[in-house]
Amino acid sequence: MVAIVEDDCTGCDLCIYHCPFEALLPLATNPSGRKHPKRPIIVVEQNCVGCLSCIGSCPTDALHEIAVPPISIESPLLNPSMPEKTAVIKRWKNRSTRWA
Repeated sequence: MVAIVEDDCTGCDLCIYHCPFEALLPLATNPSGRKHPKRPIIVVEQNCVGCLSCIGSCPTDALHEIAVPPISIESPLLNPSMPEKTAVIKRWKNRSTRWA
């Protein structure tokens, strides 16, 4: 799986287009007290398959791999965090980047 250090994320959105599973999405609003003007990216745990396609795209190295333990009772997928409200990213329709 992949995790993001939110303080290091500048909100450049480069990682979003490298994720074929749409597991990286920007928050709907920028949290108060954040030093970067753009909203951060979060990992949608239910969509992340751990392909690590996104890690090389981050210019600030905010993305890193989380090793999933071999025993399934310890997996972070069993106790996912509460989903946060994210923004919709158009990938394939009009005015999209046509990446992915």
